[in-house]
Amino acid sequence: MDPLDSEPSVPAVVAPRRRRARRGDGARLRNELVEAAERLLDKAGEDAVTIRAVAQAVGVSLPAVYLHFGSRLEVLHTVCLRVWGELGDWMDDAGAGSQDPFTALHQRSVAYVRFGLAHPVRYRLVMTGPATAASEQVASACFRFLRGTVQQCLEAGALRGDETALTRAIAAALHGAVSLLIFQPSESWPEDVDGFARDIATLATRGAAAIEPR
Repeated sequence: MDPLDSEPSVPAVVAPRRRRARRGDGARLRNELVEAAERLLDKAGEDAVTIRAVAQAVGVSLPAVYLHFGSRLEVLHTVCLRVWGELGDWMDDAGAGSQDPFTALHQRSVAYVRFGLAHPVRYRLVMTGPATAASEQVASACFRFLRGTVQQCLEAGALRGDETALTRAIAAALHGAVSLLIFQPSESWPEDVDGFARDIATLATRGAAAIEPR
């Protein structure tokens, strides 16, 4: 058993005991386990995600969970990767209807901030939690996604300079803005979160446009 697994600090949600899985049910069960881990994470934080708590939430035995995940950390890795998939969808959808790459960059920057603030616990786990292989993969994928949009702006003449340096500056501004809030009590957040997201995206993208090539 994973030594990191312990009883969660909050009462576990115990589902009725499931019947033995039939052939072909494995993928469905794995997805249910990940979804249960996400619910635990959103409700009570990283410490609540244990193998035992996930098993109880789904209504299966501990060995059934270990058939799919070797450890608690592996469960968290999987949640991290799913978070990136959702963030990528948000950003992709945000700029999909724009013919102007700079407008698309702004819209995707807004989506980044909105997503982070809509999922503060997951975002904190992925971007500012312990450095895990999954977190590193997520951060790398996010950077590549932004860099692709920056490259389109460079090709259109909307930005000037080095592709990587510009992407790094934009990513730092977006990540910094999200991190500034997710570590603060919710009552200290601005009342207009969407307006905050737009303002930060404007600062990040127009600031990048003002950078003189070195």
